[in-house]
Amino acid sequence: MRTSEVIIIALVTVALGAGGVFAVLLSPPMSPCSGVTGAIRSFTIIVDLTGYNGSKYQTGPWPMVTAQRCDTVVFTVVNNDTQPHGFAVASYSNVGLELVGGDHQKLQFQATRIGQFRIYCTINCSVHILMQNGLLNVT
Repeated sequence: MRTSEVIIIALVTVALGAGGVFAVLLSPPMSPCSGVTGAIRSFTIIVDLTGYNGSKYQTGPWPMVTAQRCDTVVFTVVNNDTQPHGFAVASYSNVGLELVGGDHQKLQFQATRIGQFRIYCTINCSVHILMQNGLLNVT
């Protein structure tokens, strides 16, 4: 083998090895819930002219729901109003759902982060202010 071939082979070997190192360094971190099966936590949210589940009549965050880390959270959102409404959970579903009058939809995700996450409406409507302070607590 010539010296130039040896150098090329050495460079290719180093590049491939470095590529493997970069692939490991740049790969996304594993989910904190890998291999963990949490409970299924189901919540029903009724949207009407009193907000989410009557939030108009509540002081403080409403609705308030709790799940544990690694649980599967399932929201069934029912729009009992004639106008469209939205539903989102900060950090988990910022785009959220858009529900026309009479519609119902499900929003499902795995609660991978511990903390408090705001539940809020994403569509400006006549009762929008009543639907800005819900809270998901993940412990």
